[in-house]
Amino acid sequence: MFVPVRLIAVPDQQYGFGALHDPFDSEVGMTTLDGVLERFDASKEKVRREIREGFFNPDGTLAVTETELRTWIGDRAVDELRVVFELSAVLARSAHLIPPHILTQVTEQASDEARHYQILRDLVPDELQREIDAKVARLPEDLAADEHWSSLMTAVRQGNPFAALLDINIVHEGYSAAAIEELNGIPFADIREAYAGIGADEEKHHESGRELLEWLARAAEDHGPAAEMTSSVVENAHERAVPGGAMSWSWP
Repeated sequence: MFVPVRLIAVPDQQYGFGALHDPFDSEVGMTTLDGVLERFDASKEKVRREIREGFFNPDGTLAVTETELRTWIGDRAVDELRVVFELSAVLARSAHLIPPHILTQVTEQASDEARHYQILRDLVPDELQREIDAKVARLPEDLAADEHWSSLMTAVRQGNPFAALLDINIVHEGYSAAAIEELNGIPFADIREAYAGIGADEEKHHESGRELLEWLARAAEDHGPAAEMTSSVVENAHERAVPGGAMSWSWP
């Protein structure tokens, strides 16, 4: 449960996220934290529906071939390793700025994501694993070319790791957990069992993001220096469930 906290998100052209200010010192419109999270939770249904319609016929049977499914899983393995890259980059620059209880969770999460990468890779035939390896080799280059991630890393270099962590754990892990809920009807036991464990981890990571958001809000109320800025992506997170996002596991 989250305490309703009144936040003001002030747009910031330099950082791409907003500062948290005392509501009584600003005339900017206020956003309620629990309202933001409720809108995001409601938007998860778009993700669930896209996965249902993409993988299943109306009668519940699988709408894709096993090869197509496992090829898709191979791409999701790459996505899991991408998160390892992202978390590692944030931790390398800003571990000292993250509250200890969140730092512990994020460090464990990096290990979880690496384990997910291995689990999903092992679900893919050998010939498809070579394709995974080729995509993994391009990950550093792909991340460097990603404008959204580059903007988040700019914030990290300037002393704010929270925008990146919220982007990963509120948005991506939240939508990932919702999408995985729909995979429990897959008619292959190895895939169902793998995603049952991964889904539980993704939900845990999402809760870590919500804990960080609550910590930031409380620190802002106390005028703590660690909460001077946070990501405006949270306020608009519910808009990130765009068509095609669930099937590509990408919520820009």
